Amino acid sequence: MKSPFVRKLVAGAALVAAAFSNPLQAALPTEVASVLEASIEASGGREAISAIKSTRLKGTFSLPSMGMNGTSEIVHAYPDKVYNVQELPGMGRIEQGFDGETGWARDPMQGFRLLSEGEVATLKQNEGIADMLDFESAYSSGEILEDAEVDGQSATVVKLVSSDTGKEETHFYSKESKLLVRIDTIADMGPMGEMPASMNIKSYGEQDGILYPAKMEMTNAGMLITLSFDSLEINPEIDDSVFATPQ
Repeated sequence: MKSPFVRKLVAGAALVAAAFSNPLQAALPTEVASVLEASIEASGGREAISAIKSTRLKGTFSLPSMGMNGTSEIVHAYPDKVYNVQELPGMGRIEQGFDGETGWARDPMQGFRLLSEGEVATLKQNEGIADMLDFESAYSSGEILEDAEVDGQSATVVKLVSSDTGKEETHFYSKESKLLVRIDTIADMGPMGEMPASMNIKSYGEQDGILYPAKMEMTNAGMLITLSFDSLEINPEIDDSVFATPQ
């Protein structure tokens, strides 16, 4: 049976991708579309983001309550391929991928398994930076909620409903920077089922005019996970074998 904290870490990796996924759908109310469009522009603008065909994020993660630290890497090849890997000293590699057709996971506690339909939907929904521009089928509805405060800054709050899963997500956008600063959602954690999850974006990094979440604090099923990314490669060459289902 997979360790609960491994499930939380894998779910956390999926949630990280959501930080890049603020797409706009034409059917959304004008006031919602305006907030999402402003976030796109603040993140680098449509023209620059549309030129992104692949990305690689590298950094570190920590589980403060367990005194554990490791490395993290997230690779995307657009439109729909993603690979996440965490290296945990003394435990090994925790991997999750989607090759465009099949979602899979592999870790030392459980070995290889195919992802459930809900987990695949999460990966496909939260694919990466370039998917900020994919507004055609991202969300079926949205509405502006009452403003809130996130880490001392005033935020516009938007409730969105995924057109793929039907699940609600609550996004918080800084009124000053227009950037995403928090997401509250329900994470599909495989055998553990669905659980509330949240992510606070503490700071952004910049690469070639593109802003990306550089430091995040995530809470999954009560466990705090901290991620820090110190590098973003834009349009690196990536072999498709990275995403392939292990044989």
